[in-house]
Amino acid sequence: MSRIRRTLIASSLVVAAMGMAGCAASGAEADAEPGVQKVVVATGANPKPYTYLDDDDQLTGYDIEVLRAVDKLLPDVSFDFQVAEFDALFAGLDSGRYNIVANNLSATAERREKYDFTDPYLQAQFGVGVRPDSGLTNITKIDDLAGKKTYGQAGLNFTRVLEQYNDANPGHTIDITYSEADLQTQYKNLAAGAVDFLFTERVVFDGYGAAKLGLTFVPLDGDYLESTYGTSLKSAFAVSRHTENATTIESEINGALQKLNADGTLTSLSEKFFGLDLTPKQ
Repeated sequence: MSRIRRTLIASSLVVAAMGMAGCAASGAEADAEPGVQKVVVATGANPKPYTYLDDDDQLTGYDIEVLRAVDKLLPDVSFDFQVAEFDALFAGLDSGRYNIVANNLSATAERREKYDFTDPYLQAQFGVGVRPDSGLTNITKIDDLAGKKTYGQAGLNFTRVLEQYNDANPGHTIDITYSEADLQTQYKNLAAGAVDFLFTERVVFDGYGAAKLGLTFVPLDGDYLESTYGTSLKSAFAVSRHTENATTIESEINGALQKLNADGTLTSLSEKFFGLDLTPKQ
């Protein structure tokens, strides 16, 4: 069965912590049962309900429970979950410290240049969270947000879309404040008027109780976002090309996802965490 190993890095112990994390990943084979390959799965434990720590400080969420269900179907691998900062996830894939990242990732063309991706396990609805009196409740595209203020985070797919828009429209840019504040704080700041909108997903908006703050979710057309900015509404697991048997593991995960989709497990998990079926549509 998979074990959760939470990685906590204190500023005064950065070097030691990195060394321990490296040993955990590189020494995975030593702890595994004979014939079983340990696969290190990294996650940022955010955003909820995709991946998060529950009230008992246990890792859970749709992404996590999908992989746990996959794990049960694969006798030759064992998933070892580790929590790290979002910014460290891709660096971990690059170095081989992490084998898989589970964090509601879109398999963009840019990311596919460096990493392999499994088949999608979720199809989301993108849009913006706004105040009802913001004048933004009828927007249909990113262009309608020119001159408005929002939060961003380096490397985040939503931020990349806004950055692409700004690069293509230097005279009508969106004002992005890069912030490490958690999403709950960002939504509260949006309600207080600190920013004008948050580019987000419907389930994240609902998961953080944004409607209780008096905020409104305005959906954006997924086909428009994908064709204009290359962003996919479908989430997949990223696989490091440094992983031993990476191609085989990816293929086995895809086979397991097909079984879980066919037997209704994905739908059941989606309804548990999101309240609706967000399994990928063909």
